[in-house]
Amino acid sequence: MNWTGPVGSLFMATALATSASAQDNWSYSGSNGPNSWGSISSVCANGSMQSPIIMEGTEAVLLNRLETNYNVSPVDMKNDRRTIRFDYAPGSMLRVGDKTFELTGFHFHTPGEHRVMAQSFPMEIHFDHRAADGTQARVAVLVKEGSANMAAEELWPHLPIEPDQTSRRPDVKINARDFMPHSGTYYRYMGSETHPPCTEGVNWYIFKEPVEFSKEQIAVMNGIMGENARPLQPRNNRMILDALPN
Repeated sequence: MNWTGPVGSLFMATALATSASAQDNWSYSGSNGPNSWGSISSVCANGSMQSPIIMEGTEAVLLNRLETNYNVSPVDMKNDRRTIRFDYAPGSMLRVGDKTFELTGFHFHTPGEHRVMAQSFPMEIHFDHRAADGTQARVAVLVKEGSANMAAEELWPHLPIEPDQTSRRPDVKINARDFMPHSGTYYRYMGSETHPPCTEGVNWYIFKEPVEFSKEQIAVMNGIMGENARPLQPRNNRMILDALPN
């Protein structure tokens, strides 16, 4: 059958829209929760480098520092029904050795997705980066209960609390680096996105030192999004590097 011409174009457009809709039909619980993600992408069920995992059995090595050259910027916030996404203005860079990644945004998970040996965390922040060649780097910051986070104090009053709601306050500017710990030591491993399509080949950098958010700040995020953490995945003999200070 010839799929060229108006009819073919309409068919292709409909097929693509249906595919996109199917890939978007997932959640963290219920019938379309993590156990069903394999029906959206086989990688979610059969991949060998899936995330999150437990940080244990690590190998101590000297690694490049994470150079976070982030700008102060307003952020576009969107409640996408699974998390609140904070889209960052172009121009902020993460440098790891001779590789440079641009920060595209960050988002939150409650509870935290990764675990450090037996220790779990009530929240985790993921900073999404992409290099010019498409390579992904994700920096994870583990959150523990403690003092109020001042950067969060700036953003929390403006969070989009309703599904599909967006929020942007040009007068509220932050530096994403303010959500990160002072210590630069981290764990390093190769993994995946922690949501469909669970794309593998993601460079993960997990800061070893957690940051503090108040009990109330964590509760606000959890109250809006609920629990949005993917269950732990098999390590499959992957190497986890423990970056020594350099």
